[in-house]
Amino acid sequence: MIHEITTISVIHFITAFAAIFTFTLLWKFRNSTEVKYMIYVQLLVTIWSITYALEFSTPNLEEKILWAKLSYLGISFLPTCYFLFATSFSQKRKYINTRNIFLLLIIPIITLIMVTINEKHLLVWSSVTTVNQNNMAIYHHGPWFWVFFAHSQIMLFSGLFNLVSSIYQFSSYYKKQIGSLLAATIIPIIGNFMYIYGINQFPGFDWTPISFVFSGLIIANGIVKFRMFDIVPFAKSQLFDVVDDGVIVINADGFVEDGNNAAFKIFGFQNKSAIHKPFEQLFIDFPQLIDDFRNNQTSVQLEVRSNNQTYCYQVRISPIFSDKKQIGSILLIHDITSLMKNENELRNMNIQLVSEIEKREKLIEDLDSFAHTVAHDLRNSLSSIFSASEIMEEIIRQNDKNLLFELSNMINHSANKSIQITQELLMLATTDKTQVERTPLEMSTIFSDAKKQLSEQIQKTDATIKEPTDWPVALGYAPWIEEVWTNYLSNAIKYGGTPPVIEVGADVLKNGNITFWIKDNGQGLTADEQRRLFKNFVRLNPNKADGYGLGLTIAKKIIEKLGVYVGVESTGDGNGSKLKFTLPTAFSKAQTSFKKLHEGTGFGIN
Repeated sequence: MIHEITTISVIHFITAFAAIFTFTLLWKFRNSTEVKYMIYVQLLVTIWSITYALEFSTPNLEEKILWAKLSYLGISFLPTCYFLFATSFSQKRKYINTRNIFLLLIIPIITLIMVTINEKHLLVWSSVTTVNQNNMAIYHHGPWFWVFFAHSQIMLFSGLFNLVSSIYQFSSYYKKQIGSLLAATIIPIIGNFMYIYGINQFPGFDWTPISFVFSGLIIANGIVKFRMFDIVPFAKSQLFDVVDDGVIVINADGFVEDGNNAAFKIFGFQNKSAIHKPFEQLFIDFPQLIDDFRNNQTSVQLEVRSNNQTYCYQVRISPIFSDKKQIGSILLIHDITSLMKNENELRNMNIQLVSEIEKREKLIEDLDSFAHTVAHDLRNSLSSIFSASEIMEEIIRQNDKNLLFELSNMINHSANKSIQITQELLMLATTDKTQVERTPLEMSTIFSDAKKQLSEQIQKTDATIKEPTDWPVALGYAPWIEEVWTNYLSNAIKYGGTPPVIEVGADVLKNGNITFWIKDNGQGLTADEQRRLFKNFVRLNPNKADGYGLGLTIAKKIIEKLGVYVGVESTGDGNGSKLKFTLPTAFSKAQTSFKKLHEGTGFGIN
């Protein structure tokens, strides 16, 4: 029964209302695990404060003891709940599970039972006396009380340890919040020690529940001022450190205020040594970044050399404002190395595609112009063959051998002409796509076979051909090289003097490659004619030589596939022309591959 409301009772009722107020503030954040435990703390403080207030409101010792026993509904579980709050806030939630919580609650539950039946064992309070002057009960503690006291201190100091051990993992801004929580933890410990060890102006007065209310008010201030539980600071700090993008915070004075592990790794800073260092001093090797930062640019690209590799980063510079005043800047550093690599590859592919399209368009254009010439000649050849075949039966009946011989020659000539056109077109179309194995070449035999193909032309023009007695051994594909020699030799006969005097030779270059050449005694070629010589379907002098301009084009394609380059030398003043092609030497396929890798495979006309 309440007899009077004492000053001490009023203090505890105010403490209870303060706890309820804090409880109300925390309620909207109840979905957060750590806030849930702090709500329990404030609820237990409310129970403790109200029962204490009622204890001090009655002079009856039995009623005081009853309210004291009821106060343990709050006292028993409060330290454990505070420990769970601190542990959860420090993100050590893996330790908070059903088994561990049950173990932590064993002592509080036993204590509550022991308090309820204290008269039977006197292990919590060995005796209770009153101080009439202050209407206070003095509890003389028994052995179990000290067990519970030790448990409570372990819970409070463990919570304090969790907070202290995690403070180094927070960024500068959030350290203010964790500092508030440390203060909120220390106050109840001090209040409890004041009660236990009699450091108290009012004997028997326990400051602990009031201390817990002060803790709650400090946390409430943190909620209002720092919005402590909108995003859990530790979780935010963890996100700050684990993201792949680098983050650097620079204050208004140009000093690095904070940064994450990714940023330190990018720039090679060790153990957060960049913190509190001048930004321009740290990034002196990146003048473009410093200039853009000074000029309030929003984005800059950086290249950073690390582990013998070059990495590309996109740096976004964003100002930080508070009350419309810039208080610093934040740099977000994103790795775009793979993106730049893909862009370069795409750009190169686009260049290749454009080049390929241009080649195809040129080929279509050349084929279109070539078609008019070839189609006419091919149609005439086939028409001749068809007409001859129609009248051949009649000639056989008439037994006109002379006319039959003439028709046979005409059919043979027309058929050869058609076959030549077809072979040249097939060679031109398939050279790029055909894969052949390169082997050492018997060049004297290959050149001899080429001469046999042109034996009629050589005999008809009375051409003289001078060739070396010893040929150096090159690497290539014999049937294709024979085709090259055939076209070169045919060109020399057609455009040489009368009669043609042709010289063939080979020069071993310093790099090991071999240049083969054929020189005629003709008029020679002008600079413009030299540029056009290896183009598709080009005939420099159609009146002097027949054909379709495919021979040297085929030769060029073959050498591009097998060798190094094709070219021509000529002054155009009657001293003839010198056609050349270069092949790798056959001393070693492996060495040849190595040389090609380092020398390149540029094709052109020298």
